[in-house]
Amino acid sequence: MKEEQKVEAMNSAPDSAEAATPTAKGKKKRKKMSRKKFWSIIGIVVVVLVIAGAGMWKWHEEPSFCSTFCHIEADYVANYSQEQGVQGTDKYGNPVSNTNAMMSVLHRSNDTTAKSEIKCVDCHVPNMEELAHDGVNFVSGNYYLPRTERDGAALMKWDGKESSQLCANENCHSYLLGADGKVDRKKLEKTTADMEFNPHDTHHANLEMQCTTCHKGHRASVVACTGCHEHENVEVPDGWLTYQQSQDLMAKSFGNE
Repeated sequence: MKEEQKVEAMNSAPDSAEAATPTAKGKKKRKKMSRKKFWSIIGIVVVVLVIAGAGMWKWHEEPSFCSTFCHIEADYVANYSQEQGVQGTDKYGNPVSNTNAMMSVLHRSNDTTAKSEIKCVDCHVPNMEELAHDGVNFVSGNYYLPRTERDGAALMKWDGKESSQLCANENCHSYLLGADGKVDRKKLEKTTADMEFNPHDTHHANLEMQCTTCHKGHRASVVACTGCHEHENVEVPDGWLTYQQSQDLMAKSFGNE
């Protein structure tokens, strides 16, 4: 009798596989995302990307951006960041008696240009072709240290402008511009007319020196006139170098002594 009840109970029990399978009635269908929710998520993602992009664009204008993405720019950013009007060092590590002799330091915060604060990108204007060129050379290690010094013509070649437009444009020394949008040499001459020896005098008819021949960005500026007028009363501003001192410094910096 007991054996019969046991068999009957086993026959009436549901199969284990059947018991584990939920009935169609018990299934819950996953709800589709509503159109409103979908576009809300897309909107949030777009806003986040826009904010991140704007932040990156703003950061790219700061000196810290240059030294973060390219370690060989760190010395230049440190040079630029020095206090004005004190003893300092140039981009090669040489002492400079007055940091104002370096245009990058002097112009960082000033009252003589149309912009009160000059940043790296104001002189080194971002250009995709140039950035790609420099980026490839940096990644491939195709460069030398210390780096060669670029003049105004080299700095402006990617934008197709003349060298003087590095210093005289709508943002910087705009008062020197003539009607043609280029530097008016007569206006430039008047800025130093009170000096006994006027370095901007145009008495050399066929000689139009670049601004960067004398005004150096990351090293002490040079009174290039002393290369020829060495025995005349040529004023050398505080921290600046004579032509010969500049030649000696460059030879030392590049190991050519």
